[in-house]
Amino acid sequence: MGYILHPSLKLPLAPRIADIGTGTARFIICLHPEIPDAVFEGLDISDALFPPRDTLPAGTTLSLQDLKKPFPEHMHEKYDLVHLRLLVSGMRPDDWAPAVRNVFRILRPGGYIQWEECEFLNASWHKSRPDSRFETAKRIADAFTDALRQQFQHGWNTLPNQMREAGFTSVLSDIVSSDRFLETTADMTTCILTLNLTWTRMMTARGVSGPLFGDHVDDLEKMVHAEIKSGGYFKFNIHVACGQKLTS
Repeated sequence: MGYILHPSLKLPLAPRIADIGTGTARFIICLHPEIPDAVFEGLDISDALFPPRDTLPAGTTLSLQDLKKPFPEHMHEKYDLVHLRLLVSGMRPDDWAPAVRNVFRILRPGGYIQWEECEFLNASWHKSRPDSRFETAKRIADAFTDALRQQFQHGWNTLPNQMREAGFTSVLSDIVSSDRFLETTADMTTCILTLNLTWTRMMTARGVSGPLFGDHVDDLEKMVHAEIKSGGYFKFNIHVACGQKLTS
């Protein structure tokens, strides 16, 4: 995106930052060098992806918390920033507004929310060279998008208004193309296709049939990586929504 935190966010000294849906805690690890005096808390519905504690910045804690449920009272007005991203696959259309209200309650007066989601429904495939290929990658990405089409219709386009309705002010929306920096297009495409392939394996394990499933996922993965190496890449918009909780 060109930034980790939107430049309009003005945090206090030694801010307390919650990263919801933290997964591998990648956001915390990347942000820590920019704000080394921050206190970080990673929250997720599952600890399956939590990294070893010795790989995290000092003082960072990781714990279980479901965004869709009200946060316990001891967490209310606790954070100067709550960050969320890429939660769309686990959200139903009616989950977004309550989730935003839950975040509002745990922010201190003057605190910020930053939430990033991707607009996959209008994504497109491109060639960085005349001989680039993306046929197999596109088939897998299309199957993933078709399966989650209902989820992908919400979040990226609804969050700004839901933030206003929850009481946030100074709400802004920044839209960044995934190929804003051409040198990152291969990595961005690899990240998305890794997600798609993980989903493909999950569907295969559940016995879902279809031309992309069965015993050929490993072969498909090799073809996908060869296509990315050839210069085929996935282009989509990243929507960043930010807002501030008014001071009392």
